[in-house]
Amino acid sequence: MSWTLFRYIFFEVGRLVLLSTAVLVAVIAFAASVKPLADGKLSVMGFVRFMLLATPPMLAYALPFASGFGTTLAYHRLAQDNEILAAKAGGVSHRGLLVPAAAIGLLLGMSLLLLNEQIIPRFLTRMERLITQDVMQIMVRSIDRGESVRIGSTEIYADEVQRVEPRPGSSVIAQYLLLGVAGVDLNEDGSVETMITARRAWILLVPGAEAGFEDSDSAAALIRFEDARGIQGGTIVGGEVLPAPPVRIPNPFQDDPKFLTWGKLRELRRNPEAMNWIDAKRLNLAREYAGQETLEAIRRRLRQDGLARFSNDQGDSFLVRAAALRQRDGWTLVAPTSTGKIELEVYRPDGGGIDRYSAREGKLISESSSYEDPTSPAPGSGISFTLRLVDVEIIGSTAARDANLPTTQTERVEFPGLEVTGDPMRALREMSSDELLREVRPSTEGAGRVQQVALAAASLEKDLVRLQREITSKQQERLAMAVSCLVMVLTGAVTAMKLRDSLPLVVYLWSFFPAIGTIIFISTGQQMTHSSGLIGIPVLWGGVILLAIYTALTLRVLQRH
Repeated sequence: MSWTLFRYIFFEVGRLVLLSTAVLVAVIAFAASVKPLADGKLSVMGFVRFMLLATPPMLAYALPFASGFGTTLAYHRLAQDNEILAAKAGGVSHRGLLVPAAAIGLLLGMSLLLLNEQIIPRFLTRMERLITQDVMQIMVRSIDRGESVRIGSTEIYADEVQRVEPRPGSSVIAQYLLLGVAGVDLNEDGSVETMITARRAWILLVPGAEAGFEDSDSAAALIRFEDARGIQGGTIVGGEVLPAPPVRIPNPFQDDPKFLTWGKLRELRRNPEAMNWIDAKRLNLAREYAGQETLEAIRRRLRQDGLARFSNDQGDSFLVRAAALRQRDGWTLVAPTSTGKIELEVYRPDGGGIDRYSAREGKLISESSSYEDPTSPAPGSGISFTLRLVDVEIIGSTAARDANLPTTQTERVEFPGLEVTGDPMRALREMSSDELLREVRPSTEGAGRVQQVALAAASLEKDLVRLQREITSKQQERLAMAVSCLVMVLTGAVTAMKLRDSLPLVVYLWSFFPAIGTIIFISTGQQMTHSSGLIGIPVLWGGVILLAIYTALTLRVLQRH
């Protein structure tokens, strides 16, 4: 084929492909942007920005079809104008006539591969961030105007709202502080279930796993009222902290491998903790194992010398005298038979004296929550307990101010935030998921199996396997879409030359439906790979291979006639 003919066909095909791509991408981007606008997740200006940001990601789906359509139109016009016939008469074969189309297809396939590798993931991230920011901005504007906002089943009013940056290393995605808060929790029929007023409240966006959702691609909005009072079901409630049920929010942009480039996907294979829902499961396993190990250490100390030592972040030291620690209705302290009482001495720092307590019952309660307190230390920094004493006799204090106080009785006393020396959590939280799973293996199987640790380990292993499958499925999907772009171009060109006497739309339909089948195969294979593993790879690539076979057979028929 002469350079002049190659250049002529190349630019003719390229012109129609570009025009088809522009029209198809504009239509798809508009369609993708309408629903967030209709759902109230985007403002009008946000809609325009969202549509512009949606244009590059839509190329992943539009480019194969647009390239096939443009190539079909170009070659069909060349065939109907007898330019194909003239080229054949000049000694150019059908395969030679396909060289410009193959060059276009190769260029488009490489472009799509580059888009999937670097550009599309970044634009997808910005699209999701735009929706999240718009939702939060709408909420903030509503509160500033004195209007209430609804999160899940809870209607909230606040005098003021402030955005607070999450702590570094926290799993909290975003958080807002509300001041002067009133909340109403509604039943499904619209009736009032709970009414609460609070000095302030936190709204936190966290990974779904932190709130107990099984869908790892979800996030959760958590509401926590502080210094709250209210009525729930006719009962007066109150306390320092009153949480509301978590609200599921699907697909946060930090939480899905589809937003990562190829290089970051490879890095994610080696460091799965980069996904916050994996890291949440890792920290949960570390907490379960560390808590179990700490409690076992306390049990050993009580059996050996009847003493257990704790401390808190105020510098107080706690000395507990008990005979044993048993797992009965939680972790219960057993009183020595000699005294029948559990004794506690609290040593205050800097000469603050010693407080002494004696109690009939005592419990150790592990302190854990479904989400991190934004004002607390870094998540997972250590294992802490609350010591609860029941039927307590306050013997007195050696502090000068309390030296002459008489012995008093009280029903219950609690000491929160107690830690033990040698807490293993600080070392465990630095381990990778694989290292942690190896560390906890003795507690997950055999005679040493601990139910809570085994369940947490199984949940982490399940998510790790699922993440690896998802990475493989995304990588293979991107490769298959790029190759399909080349095959669809050749399919359109061959079909147009074979059906030169048919209408352009009829010609395109003969290439369009096989192309649709190819995309369905790729999408189905990607989902199968994600859910079941490598068994989905043949399905994913099967559509591309079948389309290539269909194109080769059509070309063979064309050459024979």
